[in-house]
Amino acid sequence: MKSYALAVALAMLAAAGYAFQNDGQITVRLLLWSRDVPQGLWEVLLFSAGGVLMWLIALAAQMEMKGSHRKALKELRERVETLEKERQSLLAALAGEPRPVVTETEALWDQQEP
Repeated sequence: MKSYALAVALAMLAAAGYAFQNDGQITVRLLLWSRDVPQGLWEVLLFSAGGVLMWLIALAAQMEMKGSHRKALKELRERVETLEKERQSLLAALAGEPRPVVTETEALWDQQEP
């Protein structure tokens, strides 16, 4: 995390230097809004807005991936549970035991359920 903070601090320092060196005024027009701003400041603001937008998009993609991984993990746990029960019933049938046996894996999963 410290490396990110250092990278952000260096980027801010470079952006401040750029903004101070490019102090010429430009007119920014957006629909009915018009304003004179320093060129360097405007470019740094646009760059920062693009960075924030890309961060938000990456965050949304990460949340989507996390959801799909959770779903896959749940399906795999259910499959393993089914296979464990089938295994235990087969072992019980081979040994001649009429009752099902609870496995350690089933007991652990029952404890870990959210």
